[in-house]
Amino acid sequence: MNELKLIMNNILKPYSSILFLNNKYAGLFLLLVTFINPSVAISGIISIVFAILFAEIIGLKEAFLAQGFYVYNSLLVGMGIGFIFMPSFLSVLLIAIASSLTLMLSFMLNRLFVGYKIPILSLPFSIVTIFVYLASLKYSNLLSSLVNNANIYDIDLPLIISAFLKSFGTIFFLPNNIAGLMMILLVLYFSRITVVMALVGFYFGVYIHSILIGSFTLALYDPYAFNYILVAIALCGVFLLPTLKNFLLALIGVSISVVLTDSIGMLFNYYAIPVFTMPFNITVITFIFTLSIIAYKEFNLEIKATPELSLSNYLSKYFRFATTSPKISLPFTGQWSVYQVFDDEWTHKGKYKYAYDFVKQKENKNYKNDGLFKEDYYAYGESVVAPVSGYIVDLRSDLVDNDIAVVDRVNNWGNYIIIKSDDGLFVEISHLMQASLLFHIGEYVQVNTIIAKCGNSGYSPEPHIHIQVQELGLIGSFTRFFLFSEYIIDKTLVLNNSPKKNESILATISNKEISSKFLFILDDTFTYEVFEDEKSIDTVEFKVKMDESGEFYLCDKHNNKLYFYNDLKQFYFYNYIGGSSYLKELFILVPRVPFVSGQKITFTDYLPTYLVNSKLKTLLIELISTIKKDVYKQSCEYTFDGLRMSSKYGTVSMEHFHKGPTEIRYNNTKLRRVK
Repeated sequence: MNELKLIMNNILKPYSSILFLNNKYAGLFLLLVTFINPSVAISGIISIVFAILFAEIIGLKEAFLAQGFYVYNSLLVGMGIGFIFMPSFLSVLLIAIASSLTLMLSFMLNRLFVGYKIPILSLPFSIVTIFVYLASLKYSNLLSSLVNNANIYDIDLPLIISAFLKSFGTIFFLPNNIAGLMMILLVLYFSRITVVMALVGFYFGVYIHSILIGSFTLALYDPYAFNYILVAIALCGVFLLPTLKNFLLALIGVSISVVLTDSIGMLFNYYAIPVFTMPFNITVITFIFTLSIIAYKEFNLEIKATPELSLSNYLSKYFRFATTSPKISLPFTGQWSVYQVFDDEWTHKGKYKYAYDFVKQKENKNYKNDGLFKEDYYAYGESVVAPVSGYIVDLRSDLVDNDIAVVDRVNNWGNYIIIKSDDGLFVEISHLMQASLLFHIGEYVQVNTIIAKCGNSGYSPEPHIHIQVQELGLIGSFTRFFLFSEYIIDKTLVLNNSPKKNESILATISNKEISSKFLFILDDTFTYEVFEDEKSIDTVEFKVKMDESGEFYLCDKHNNKLYFYNDLKQFYFYNYIGGSSYLKELFILVPRVPFVSGQKITFTDYLPTYLVNSKLKTLLIELISTIKKDVYKQSCEYTFDGLRMSSKYGTVSMEHFHKGPTEIRYNNTKLRRVK
């Protein structure tokens, strides 16, 4: 039974992959739509069968076939042959040869492109089709089986509408209004953003083309205008996030594909070779390669089933975890004050503007007595801790600490240390005390480990800690933007932020007891008795499981999944898959648990919009978020005292020496742990 499901999935997934969907039911629908032209449908199925058989012969793993793109290029080749030639022994032989070649070419190109994070798209299909069509010019026996596509039933529509629908249908070799309408309605069911980009891409491309050739009507009749649709969808929704900036990039990409379509058409027409998707492939691959090299920030790094889901995933992590910015811990313990911030009035300027200076104060003063001696300064001699875990790549510790108001203009950085973090960041701390460094170059340090003492060496008029994240592991390298992962201001826990000048901030202390409550392991089971208005109505069970990518989640009997992670500083939920359930409520009630000890704290978290809004409101928010990101913010304030998390939504309680929540309350519902 499982083997049959796998085979069906391998057959259906290529159909949905062509339209950037990842749904077997969408694949089944598209398969049925192709029977509008039986020759295309049958040839497509034959090509998939031969591709799968060939993969079995050469031992290609099922995991590769399950990705879809290895087979959908073979599917396109088969449908392309079926569009020209009726199924016959010769056409089936040609499909078998071409689909096998396409599968190997797909595998080869993917291995070549994957290092550059470039998708192969339908490039294997475009390449193989050139050779197939050239070769078919010599195969006179095939000419007797040419397809008469004019006999396929269709409906009459105004040209302005028909042109779009036929172009959309042509993606599946079905230049037909009925096929195009059925396909666009299918896509609309899954993604409104994709439909918008399809419409914008097509009509903008036609408009640009009409300007170049001098006729809007002729531009509408272009049989390869579907390239504009594919380019727009790929560059604003699939490989790039659906944002305003990427919308503009998509329009530029469509304009480029217009010129490429005409130029390739002129070249290919000499040998009567169709253009097919070559302009789309060249345009999108060029964009993605270029943008990946320059580390473009609005890449869709986690491609989901639809652009809406990709955008929701990105914005949720963007607001909750500041995923686009480097983050480090504070380089000290206890309470310190911010002396200089980014691009400040003194030394943090130009290429060195991304840096912070911290001093220690008591009663709003940096020193005791008159501050004539460095020993009078509260910061002097205080411990400096590693802000990241990583290897020490450079340091210096031989310089004498300056007297107050005296600076060393030759050795600006003074005594320093540079750590290369596990994430590849280079973090530099300056003005350390002479001979106070406790580690050597090449040694590994853990975050929050004492590494030195605060001094007054280098260009430093008074003792302070200078910290920056920089481009390279060399002293004097240019700085880059960063955030501090967590700190406390007046009992408010601030996450992934930049403290303001003169703010007094407290470094957090990790609480191992709280951390131990959330060290969930595989098959951990949590059973709760459910009460409504204090009346027992049910019993539920949450079990820890792991998916094929190694991510852990809580699962109930209805297969709702709540994904979580423990980074040793906090426990948090980050994704929910399922319908209305107690697990969904748990995400809302306790989206994260900071492992902070010593006091009652408040903090703000941003919930994914689908957790707290209706489907219609979520749909509207996701559409507006493509233009204005802040609309996606669904903030909520939480209070945590180490054993109890509370918010406007309800409370979650824990107990000493027990793993996980022991009581969950919201509205009139209570879940009590069965021990």
